[in-house]
Amino acid sequence: MLEAGPRTEPPDRQDLGALLGDVAVARDRLGTARQGARAADQLQLRQDLLLALEAYASALAARGAPLPYKLRDEIELYRGLGRRG
Repeated sequence: MLEAGPRTEPPDRQDLGALLGDVAVARDRLGTARQGARAADQLQLRQDLLLALEAYASALAARGAPLPYKLRDEIELYRGLGRRG
């Protein structure tokens, strides 16, 4: 069973498939919350998604793999939204 929250082991030791799964789960949770969750809850879910995206990006970088533009842009988007609250 998948545990909620960010993983604690170093990104270069994690399985890319599992990290991408974490991204998908975080995206789904945020998408569901947009249907009426409180703003504070949505903020936390955006932060969770950003953590998942950054962990996946770190694991890609540790393997020398390129960071897809779409992923880079999504990370920048959620970093910007985090500063706004």
